[in-house]
Amino acid sequence: MATTNEIKERIAAFARELAEELGEADDSNALCWLDAIETQAVEIGDAVSVELLKQKAQKQPVIDEASTCPKCGKLGRYQGLRERKLTSRRGPVPISEPEYYCPACRRDFFPDDQRNRR
Repeated sequence: MATTNEIKERIAAFARELAEELGEADDSNALCWLDAIETQAVEIGDAVSVELLKQKAQKQPVIDEASTCPKCGKLGRYQGLRERKLTSRRGPVPISEPEYYCPACRRDFFPDDQRNRR
């Protein structure tokens, strides 16, 4: 993804606000003052990444009363939405997705798991 100039400007404004709000970085356990600032920036970046992932993953899922089981190909029944935590590069991200049950295989499955592996 190419970062547009508008997004770069918003990031710069957000960073200025955070710098003012957070004040000096605690460098008592850091190698140097720059290390302390970088540690603080990485923690903020991780938190922003997880929040962005969470918000984008919360799009309304497509819910069908039945879905094809990826193992046997028979129809599974909709069981409801289930919360799962996916592990991203920045940490756990909670998502809600439709869960189905296949009576032939006697197992639950999530259609998006198969769709996203392509």
